[in-house]
Amino acid sequence: MSHAAFAPAAIPAIGAAAWRYRRDLFCPMSLDKVKPVFGFAICACRLLTRHPPVSPANTQFRAFSPGSGIWPLICCKKECLMTHRNEFRGTVILAALLASPVMAQDSTVPLSPITLTLPGEDDAVSEVISAEDIEKRQPDTLNDLFSDSPEVVVSGANRMAAQKVYVRGIEETMLGVTVDGARQGGNMYAHSGNFSIDPYLLKRVEVDAGAGSALAGPGALGGSLRYQTKDPEDLLLPGRNQGVMLKFSAQTNGRRIAPAVAFYGTPDDRFAYLVYGTKSWARNYEDGDGNKVADTDNEPMDGLVKLRFRPAEGQELTFSTTYRRDEGRRAYRSNFGIPDYLPDAIPEDQQLSWRSTSLNYRYDPAGNPMIDMTLSAYDTHSRLYRDIEVDQTADWYTRGIDLRNRSEFGRIAVTYGYDYTWTKSRGRDGEGRDNSETGGNHGLYAQVDYTPTDQWLLSAGLRYDRAVLEDMNGNDYKGVHFSPNLRLRYEPNENLALFASWGEAFRGVQPYEGLTLIWPLGLGDETDTSLTGELARTAELGFDYDGGGWRMGMTGFTSKIEDKIRSWQGRGSPWFRQNDGDIESRGVTVNLGRDWGNLSADLHYSHIDVKYNGEPVSPGDWLNGVTPGGDKVILALGYDMPSQRIRIDWTSTFVLKQTDLPADFELDNLPSYDVHDLSVTWRPKENQSYSLALTNIFDEQYLDHSTAYYGVDGWSNLYEMGRSLRVSGTIRF
Repeated sequence: MSHAAFAPAAIPAIGAAAWRYRRDLFCPMSLDKVKPVFGFAICACRLLTRHPPVSPANTQFRAFSPGSGIWPLICCKKECLMTHRNEFRGTVILAALLASPVMAQDSTVPLSPITLTLPGEDDAVSEVISAEDIEKRQPDTLNDLFSDSPEVVVSGANRMAAQKVYVRGIEETMLGVTVDGARQGGNMYAHSGNFSIDPYLLKRVEVDAGAGSALAGPGALGGSLRYQTKDPEDLLLPGRNQGVMLKFSAQTNGRRIAPAVAFYGTPDDRFAYLVYGTKSWARNYEDGDGNKVADTDNEPMDGLVKLRFRPAEGQELTFSTTYRRDEGRRAYRSNFGIPDYLPDAIPEDQQLSWRSTSLNYRYDPAGNPMIDMTLSAYDTHSRLYRDIEVDQTADWYTRGIDLRNRSEFGRIAVTYGYDYTWTKSRGRDGEGRDNSETGGNHGLYAQVDYTPTDQWLLSAGLRYDRAVLEDMNGNDYKGVHFSPNLRLRYEPNENLALFASWGEAFRGVQPYEGLTLIWPLGLGDETDTSLTGELARTAELGFDYDGGGWRMGMTGFTSKIEDKIRSWQGRGSPWFRQNDGDIESRGVTVNLGRDWGNLSADLHYSHIDVKYNGEPVSPGDWLNGVTPGGDKVILALGYDMPSQRIRIDWTSTFVLKQTDLPADFELDNLPSYDVHDLSVTWRPKENQSYSLALTNIFDEQYLDHSTAYYGVDGWSNLYEMGRSLRVSGTIRF
């Protein structure tokens, strides 16, 4: 069960002004072509947007969630988005406009705090990372964020520009990844990461592994990753309606420092606002053997603006935009650990930027079980820029809309709607090449939740997708598919739940990465222009138990992605796309936990077996979108000292030796390793929080089994971070 309380507010212009940062701007559209609408500065060319499903099957809305959607702000023309360094500044100008006297006039709508209740959401979610988990781990990257996850691994070590997330061995490009409901894009370059965010911006991360609900949106072959950013209420002190937060964190390995500041509030019953900014600086870190790991220095800058407005009872409008920019000296193929003497190891100047904006309107009139309508839209853009002799730029755009309604008929609830997703990949270089591929997906869906008794829940759904793509040579691809799903949950008593599920997901042919689109030899004749898409099927069976101080559960799963489409660029030949076979991911996860007063202990085990065309996979199979699974054991101990306001946590992660590898892989096995972390959190006052963490205590030198090897010869020097001391302090006023 997931709960989030919301109270209205407005943002003061002074808070917006404090967040502005000034950078060089070149905007090809003058402001006289930007239309002001309701105080928003909106570019007339960017009205097509989308919001994917914000909740899985079994979702029952009892009130409002800060969701997603967008009207792009001062975005200049069609392709600008993140081309302009201070586009985020335009977002803050919007915040200031909302705080103008016109918007702040006294016309208060009396509303009590609204709560979003999602029955069954956690039942279908494989894993949840909470704000408390994030505070104690003090994560700096996605690698740190998912370090304790039994089903999620992150390749690329702590080299931020190279990180990719895998769920049950399936790469993030085959998942439905969202931030505040806004769907994130695909590949810009196979050797580079696709998405990154400051973990402290997040209050919750949901991992929903495997194909499932019709509400999961298009293309979620391997499941979903849903990142939810903080709301004003998450930072406000009790009894306050406005506040300021100052935060500072640092770590010894890599000498990272990261200051942050936030302004937030709910000054009346209609408005709420949050403006957050942070900047960090880090040098190359050392592995467990004391060796510097090249190209792991970074200087990312992150920002978040969230606004909420309630014009009348039962109505809510929410706006969210998140921004990240990182630049530095990086290896051309940053996902590899490359020997220093090879040309591929020579660093170059690169810039990686990302922006996600969403707008969401909800109408939920009291006393009317037939109407709970949400209209959402979003726009995201990612860019990779290589500042080399002949510069190269790769862009990925994702936009769309989602219109849905939920109607209740006694014990039956039906959620139904329409969504549209538009994607575009574009590559450009300094020699005049400029190629792109554009795709779209129309979706109709319905999910029915039926509770015949208090013990039984039956959820069934159907999704229709019609996908199209136009490639860089003008070839058209079309795919149509109906994807059913079924989930059954039985609770014989208040402690035990048994569940089983089966579902399908479909993804049409996708645009290819921007840097390959400018490959001089182009798209070859080997391309199969009859391709229609990829199909995934997932089945799960398991139980959960929570009672008498004990908690335990087990889930067995099997997933298969059929007709995997592979795009391949062989050196000295054109690139092409073809069906390349099937991906299978099977396994089991087990958890056991116990509380003894202030002491808690949890043990997690996962076994994941990943096959590509029936053969085991290795770290050298990264280009196929898969990584080895294997066996992982996680032991988590926690102890609360309420009188001292201190919590102590210990985590041990054991990754067992992996021997199920392809016959042509150079190594006989991937070595086992174990990592141990200690963290202490102290809250001396309600407005203060201090954390200290010692990670990789025994200075283990190891390679994550998901990190790509240079070629298939079983070699890499992209080791994980060695021992590091991390400190963090937060004060709220």
